Amino acid sequence: MVLGRVVVGSVVAALLGGCAAGASQVPTVTAAGRPTAAPAATRTLDLAKAVDPCAVVPKSIPLGLGVYGPGQPHGGEAGSTRFCVWADRVEWPRISVGFSDNDPLAAAYQDSARPGADGTGLRWKLFEQISVDGQPALVRAQRTDGTVLCEVVVGAGNGGGVVVAAGASGANDTKGQCQTAVSVAEQVVTALR
Repeated sequence: MVLGRVVVGSVVAALLGGCAAGASQVPTVTAAGRPTAAPAATRTLDLAKAVDPCAVVPKSIPLGLGVYGPGQPHGGEAGSTRFCVWADRVEWPRISVGFSDNDPLAAAYQDSARPGADGTGLRWKLFEQISVDGQPALVRAQRTDGTVLCEVVVGAGNGGGVVVAAGASGANDTKGQCQTAVSVAEQVVTALR
């Protein structure tokens, strides 16, 4: 799957306008056109299957993605997000799959226009609405190319959702992480049907 990128406001103008020779310019990103309300899920995923968050994640996911061994469960208290995390070495590469009853898709849309901590525009430079096996979802990353860390947030219906994060650094970050996150999200959504 080739992911298109949503680039808004002055990013396009900055890229088309070019930079002065020797000047180091960081494009300013505006929130123009970014939705702040999540679309509704027309089908509900069974998040009750994720009581043990690692049991519902297909065993094939970590294979070939640079992370090995069983995922480690985190969370699980009533009303909290439950995670399964695979990490190689200290942290990178890393894949986590979270299951939440706190409407993470709505929260992600509300967060779509949050400014970046570095003052260079929006926190989420990449923000793309997608569908994952018929469920409303979005891809977001702090870099427009999706490198280092990328999240896919999927609406599960009834205020629930799935959050998949894929990250890598240095030599392990060869192509960006969004394709990995989308692939994992598709497999997890299929397992929750």
